[in-house]
Amino acid sequence: MRHLPVSGQEGRNELRKIAVRFEEKIYTGATSQSDYLRKISLKMLTMETKAQTALANNLPSNSVGNSKNPPDPV
Repeated sequence: MRHLPVSGQEGRNELRKIAVRFEEKIYTGATSQSDYLRKISLKMLTMETKAQTALANNLPSNSVGNSKNPPDPV
């Protein structure tokens, strides 16, 4: 997964270019409207799953809440 600077006009323009390329690729590869919608939906679901996995992997281990060790006394 690419990480892009999404701030400002330059970031929005870059995201728009990526979205257009993605949509064109799906559109030209689809054999019907239902195939197009299926491919778009599958790709979105895959991207969401990858984002959630990446987020979970980046959490510190003690923030998950199921640590077997009690917290250190303050």
